[in-house]
Amino acid sequence: MPGRPRGTHVCVVGLGVAGRLHHRLLTGLGATVSVVDPAADPRLHPFPVAARVEDVPELPPVDVWSVCTPTAAHVPTVAAVLDRDPGARLLVEKPVCRSWEGPRLAALLAAHEGARLVVMNQYAHAEAPALLRAVKDEYAPRHPVEAIRVAFGKDRRQDIAAGRFVDHDYGVFGYEWLHMLALLGRFLPEDAYHRYLVRHPDHGSVRIARDPELTSTAAHDVVDLDGTEIDLYSSVVGHDPGPEAPAPHWTVRTTPAADSRHRLARVEAGPVRLTLELDPVVLPDGTPLPRNTHRLTLDRPEGRREWRIEDSPLENALRHSLTALLDDSARPCPDLRPIARIGRLAALARHPADAATAALPTRL
Repeated sequence: MPGRPRGTHVCVVGLGVAGRLHHRLLTGLGATVSVVDPAADPRLHPFPVAARVEDVPELPPVDVWSVCTPTAAHVPTVAAVLDRDPGARLLVEKPVCRSWEGPRLAALLAAHEGARLVVMNQYAHAEAPALLRAVKDEYAPRHPVEAIRVAFGKDRRQDIAAGRFVDHDYGVFGYEWLHMLALLGRFLPEDAYHRYLVRHPDHGSVRIARDPELTSTAAHDVVDLDGTEIDLYSSVVGHDPGPEAPAPHWTVRTTPAADSRHRLARVEAGPVRLTLELDPVVLPDGTPLPRNTHRLTLDRPEGRREWRIEDSPLENALRHSLTALLDDSARPCPDLRPIARIGRLAALARHPADAATAALPTRL
């Protein structure tokens, strides 16, 4: 684990899907992991389990708190941790909070100057997007980027029916949209990325499949940003969400896949087209690639080239997050601009006239 010896004590708050993933990966990195979850029976687990943050023993001291509760419980959990330890180091799963809770979260951190908070960002340090940029610079160095297209989707209907992964606050924008924005930030210059995040969405640029219970189930956002087409699409009901926000043609898979997850990024520049398929990847002949293997394809007049990248974005994100939290040289500054963006998009889905006023502070 970067920056600290093995044995760092991480307390995972929430033992759902995200919490179990964190527990497994952190244990693999050499951390000592305990858990807070009122529904977890301590007799059934080989690691320490507490019902509340207040019940975690003082020894061994907790070095990092990993907040993996549902989004609605993030801010109360952060508050409980800071009440116990004003200098706590917190890793919080995305979305960091609901759209209206940004000011409260900012106030909590402002009142605890010794505390540190990092938002989990699975694709901020992934190797595959960096390779895409390097290949673009090598094969089309003089051509501006004409289009960036990102699509993340999964059929979550069974999960939603069972009460899991239900986001009533952000709708479709609370599932994969932050991952897509993270990838977009890897491909755009910072000033252009900032202008994209702070602009107000409108009906002219966004198509949304609205749902009376889930707010929205699919969305397609297309924006011209200084001559570069930004094209983002996501669905939580599979590839055919209906006529309100149909899947764009460039997202269509060439072969069927047993896994409904689909994570695709495409960059178009001059004569080249780069397509990055993120795990899970299925080859044109139907062969699935091993887990955490990604595929980058370059199409140009001279023919096609392909690269395969083995990398765990989640493990990378955990490593970088822990390093930032445990390094005393500089206090991390969580970026709320992506949350502000999806907050405005969710407001557009609910009340189109209110979208322009649904804003958050851009930094904590």
